[in-house]
Amino acid sequence: MLEIARAAFLREGYAAASMSEIAIKVGGSKATLYSYFPSKKDLFVAVIREEVQRMFAPLFEMDESQGSMRAVLERFAQRFLKLLLADDAIAFYRLIVAESARFPEVGQAAFQLGVQHGTDKLAGCFAAAMERGDLRRADASVAVRQFLDLCGGELHRKRLFGVVDADDRDAVDKQARNAVAMFLAAYGVGERSRSPRA
Repeated sequence: MLEIARAAFLREGYAAASMSEIAIKVGGSKATLYSYFPSKKDLFVAVIREEVQRMFAPLFEMDESQGSMRAVLERFAQRFLKLLLADDAIAFYRLIVAESARFPEVGQAAFQLGVQHGTDKLAGCFAAAMERGDLRRADASVAVRQFLDLCGGELHRKRLFGVVDADDRDAVDKQARNAVAMFLAAYGVGERSRSPRA
């Protein structure tokens, strides 16, 4: 049911997607669909919730046991960018932004379920790294938000405007390295904050 609704919302947008057509494709009646979801907005939020959890749940896992802080952050930045630039992620981003003006609760739900939940989880990893002395002590939540902004940056904007493709590996690697270098310049400790020699 959610997969069919997902396809309809992505194809037609929230306003144009029809509960009747979704019900027909599901193979049931409109009344049955409304028994699960009292409104189209409820169905849309359920689709967003499932999509956000599917995309973001595995993303905000950070394996800190594998190498230096720089290496850990670079691996994370590469994974984050690949997800952020993927066709589905771009399509959902555009859809949520487009509908949030008329339905702020849709944008708020997506933000809470995806962005806020993920940054809270990652803040725990950053706080632990600060305790170990791998990162400079600071507000871990602020550090996470700044790191994620550095990761997405120009490349995400270009992808939204269709300037770059999702599978530009060189651009992803370069953006990840630059984001980590900038982040460690602010939050790194001693040798860890220095850029690796070429």
